[in-house]
Amino acid sequence: MDAMNSVIGYMKHKNAENRGFLKYGYYKRLISYILDLHLDYYTRKIFLKMVKKGYFIKHETEQKTFRYRFNPNPKEEIKEEEENNKLGSITLDFD
Repeated sequence: MDAMNSVIGYMKHKNAENRGFLKYGYYKRLISYILDLHLDYYTRKIFLKMVKKGYFIKHETEQKTFRYRFNPNPKEEIKEEEENNKLGSITLDFD
């Protein structure tokens, strides 16, 4: 089992999606604990892969910082975003 699947499995088991939006530092410590890997570079790479695949929902705060929430079913979130984009798109034509 690779590192990312280990982290996802642990977070699903602990119901991490119920904890709300949290800073990257929380997830960094959690990933380090799960994998017993204390190298920031690799921890960050694993986290960024999970964000890219949709396992985290990114939320920008008023202070221009980001908070993340774990998403155990990333395909459902992508479908919701696609529906919102279809409904909210406006086409402008300049003649």
